[in-house]
Amino acid sequence: MCLKQPFDGGMCAIGQVVVSRRGKDAGRWYVVVGVSEAVRPDGRARVARVYVADGRKYTVLKPKAKNPAHLQRTRWVLDEIERSILSRRLVDAGRFQALLTGLKERNSIEEPASPAEAGTLGAFFGEDEVIACPAKAK
Repeated sequence: MCLKQPFDGGMCAIGQVVVSRRGKDAGRWYVVVGVSEAVRPDGRARVARVYVADGRKYTVLKPKAKNPAHLQRTRWVLDEIERSILSRRLVDAGRFQALLTGLKERNSIEEPASPAEAGTLGAFFGEDEVIACPAKAK
């Protein structure tokens, strides 16, 4: 699995791993498979949407549309997924799911069993650093 860090603090990048912060799917991990920005018919405001997939319920061909304010960006971008989407190749759902699950398991921090163990976890786990996914400035 090849990972790289996102390039800037702007919108979410295709292939970037995000975590849902709002809605019935709060806490679920997704991969960004598309980004769109449109102007409302009255011309007042822009509406941004990020299309995400998890390989199970939401696939690359049928992604879930999310408000970028409801997502937490991680610093991980799945290179293999990004290349497949940008080259318009078919993404295998099993491989997609395996990459996302593997990353999630590798970076999960379990809750300590007792308060005494609480001080031994988390200090060196930089992989869990997340940044809010901001919408582009108006």
